[in-house]
Amino acid sequence: MDTETTVIPAVSNDQWLNALTAANSWRGRCLDIFARIEAAASETLMVLANTPTRGAVVKLPHLVGQRFEELGTLIGPTGAFASEGKASAAALLAFRPHEGLRSSLAHGVGKVVLDRQGNWLLVLRTLAFRSKQPQRTVLVIEQNEADEIVKSLQTTGGRLVSDLANLRQALNAK
Repeated sequence: MDTETTVIPAVSNDQWLNALTAANSWRGRCLDIFARIEAAASETLMVLANTPTRGAVVKLPHLVGQRFEELGTLIGPTGAFASEGKASAAALLAFRPHEGLRSSLAHGVGKVVLDRQGNWLLVLRTLAFRSKQPQRTVLVIEQNEADEIVKSLQTTGGRLVSDLANLRQALNAK
């Protein structure tokens, strides 16, 4: 019986190190975007907490997800800052689908692998506990998807940071 075999060329250390550097660089870019967004949300919550004439009790939670929730409540349609926060609320809503990525990027244990074409794949494994039960997630990001993810984060995140800065400026001017 004849079988056809294809020789797969070995990956050089340089190729793998370049892929590892590129994947981790991409991960760092994303985390930087998230950090800027989180800082803007935190700064905005502090301004809202120091705006006395609203009668709203503004919580300053420790966890970032809770900060986004609090911010969304305060600037949402029925929130104490709904009129001033309309643009920010829309920007926050547009950004919210990216929140799950943050956890995997920040807390996931990464593994970089190369496909046959030499493109990297980043595998991120995360373990969290929900109601005292382990919840494991695996996120796989291909190199060709990574640029689109960064562009989307930059677009939605940049808009949110800008709109929150405008909100803070408007409230501080009053």
